[in-house]
Amino acid sequence: MLVENTTPFAGIAFEQWHRDGQTMAVIVARGRFRLVSGGAMEPLDAPDLVLGDGFAGNPQKSDLLSASDLVPFKPATDLTCLGTLHAPEPQRAIVGGLRVGSHTAIIRGTAPRQWVYANGSWHLTDGGSITEIDLTYTSASGGRLIGDPQGRVDPRNPIGPGLIDPDHTPTDLEIEAPRIDSKHVPISLDHRKPASPQGFGPIPPWWQARQRFAGSYDQDWQANRRPGLPADFDYRFYQCAHPNLVMPGFLAGDEVIETVGLLPGGRKHDFRLPGLQPWARFQFTDGRQVRALMRLDGVHLDFRGNQLVADLTWRAWMAICPAFYRVDLHHGRLGEIRDMDLPVPGLQGLEEAA
Repeated sequence: MLVENTTPFAGIAFEQWHRDGQTMAVIVARGRFRLVSGGAMEPLDAPDLVLGDGFAGNPQKSDLLSASDLVPFKPATDLTCLGTLHAPEPQRAIVGGLRVGSHTAIIRGTAPRQWVYANGSWHLTDGGSITEIDLTYTSASGGRLIGDPQGRVDPRNPIGPGLIDPDHTPTDLEIEAPRIDSKHVPISLDHRKPASPQGFGPIPPWWQARQRFAGSYDQDWQANRRPGLPADFDYRFYQCAHPNLVMPGFLAGDEVIETVGLLPGGRKHDFRLPGLQPWARFQFTDGRQVRALMRLDGVHLDFRGNQLVADLTWRAWMAICPAFYRVDLHHGRLGEIRDMDLPVPGLQGLEEAA
């Protein structure tokens, strides 16, 4: 379906059914950039497309590292980050953050600490000082309810270190406590209402933050809509970022992103998105052509290696008929393409550009 790609990005096109019944022609582009001093982003060779969710290990026990590109539509931009929190010197808590405009997300990490039972209640030990901690949901609030005979887990973060269950957790144990939280959502002694998990990495589709948008697969769906999506399916299901890092809408692609505490020494690093704008040309056998802007719906930072890398994903779709036969992928500078006044993809198809 994707015939011509004149961009430096990897691209793929595919068809899918929309929740409301239309046949969708979807096109996705993924580009990779290196973050350099001065805040610039230098393009790298086109990365491989992500054709399935990629995990650090067992999907039921480890972090999601990369979310699939085979997604038809997202209503907003995801911002995710893989890496480590750093401090310039040993500290009791390391704070790190990401900011785009007025949108800010801040988390903190601590040294290993435990829940211990004494004098009739559970207490949190002092973990001492550290200079770094990996960003992983295995260190955030969540996991199994320790000692629970039904084996329940926190659906918000099934891979956390574990939660105290006042009715079942043995009091003679020292329980590993979460090491990642935030000043606004601290680890709580109220074990019946554990703190919500904090992090910057992507979230799998079966975690509560996404699953709540999956819709109702009930008898009505079985009888009237299967194998299509439920009528109450919400496309926010495809947002893979932590809820604190799903943007209020779409980033344009030239914003400044500020980071603190995510590089060795805890130093600050700001960079500006590259200001590139992919667009698609949908073509039909009867001669019709439709051009459309692609939305920037993913900024995925990877600070784990020697290079600071960002993968950007753009996406567009339109409703098609049997006469549809190809889509081509092109790009330009943001300002130039804006002047073309092309429609943009929305929930129900192409809309007029704002």
